[in-house]
Amino acid sequence: MKDYRKFSVNDFAMDDYFQAWVLHPDENSEAFWRHWRTKHPEKVAEINEAREILNNFNLRRYALPAENVSNVWSRIQKINNADRKGVHGVMTFRWLSGAACALLLGSSAAFLWWPDAISREYRTGYGETKAILLPDSSTVILNANSRVSFKNNWESQPAREVEVDGEAFFSVVHKADDQPFRVTTDDGVAVEVLGTTFNIYHRSIDTKVVLNTGQISLSIPAAKKEKKILMKPGELVECRKNEFKKSVVDPRIYAAWTENKIILNQTSLREMIRIGKDNYGIDIGVASEKMLDQTVSGSMPTGDADAFVKQVSRAFQLKMTRENNSYVLKDELTDK
Repeated sequence: MKDYRKFSVNDFAMDDYFQAWVLHPDENSEAFWRHWRTKHPEKVAEINEAREILNNFNLRRYALPAENVSNVWSRIQKINNADRKGVHGVMTFRWLSGAACALLLGSSAAFLWWPDAISREYRTGYGETKAILLPDSSTVILNANSRVSFKNNWESQPAREVEVDGEAFFSVVHKADDQPFRVTTDDGVAVEVLGTTFNIYHRSIDTKVVLNTGQISLSIPAAKKEKKILMKPGELVECRKNEFKKSVVDPRIYAAWTENKIILNQTSLREMIRIGKDNYGIDIGVASEKMLDQTVSGSMPTGDADAFVKQVSRAFQLKMTRENNSYVLKDELTDK
């Protein structure tokens, strides 16, 4: 059962069971939603708004010549791109009248309904993580300053595809029909699985994939042809500029952020400064470049930007000062 308590207006509007109740109610769905609204009165306003969104779609049947279908789709995609709001997975739905809402292709009775064709996108801000339930009940935890996007109509697709920018942890369910699950990045790296858990990091030109459980096939663009790597649990593959390196790691270290902590295993100050930039959007300077190679081991909780830098300064026994919107770390003993 989905946790509707966490649903936004747009989550309700895109949910299959909610859509069925609004557009084609029956005794069971009426009973469920009547009971659910009674138990959760704080969500009634959002439910009513989502119902209004769905009811605004004019679902009359239209017969369109086949040559007009592509033109209509182009218009739909342009409006969708203009209306999509990226922050925290929120979309603005603007109903389209006439043929843009529902199409009867030729003499077929099948409908092409706009919300089922568009993509969904979720984003997180600096210092924020977000848990997302995907259409097949797989889950993804999105790290700070990251984005995932996917199409809604997975049932009709050869594979379940998700695009990632930033860092995300996936727990993928296996489907009875063995429909593959594919995660891609804009540098051409693709992870294909049937059911497993893994962490993927992609920022700028660097991509890292760590397999926690199961088995995945990793595709990497190479100079002459695509290269496929079969990964086993506990393996890390780092990709950069069509080159890769495989190593054996403790996957718990790379997924610790999903539990609101960072595990340090001979982790350098240079790496911690990179995390501060990626996840919090902050600049951390050092008094001396030699400090960047210092390493520590242990663990620390995550928090806001200030808390993060304070934890780093304690771990490395450094003095922290703040100058405007940036931080500077100095040696406590020499103050340099």
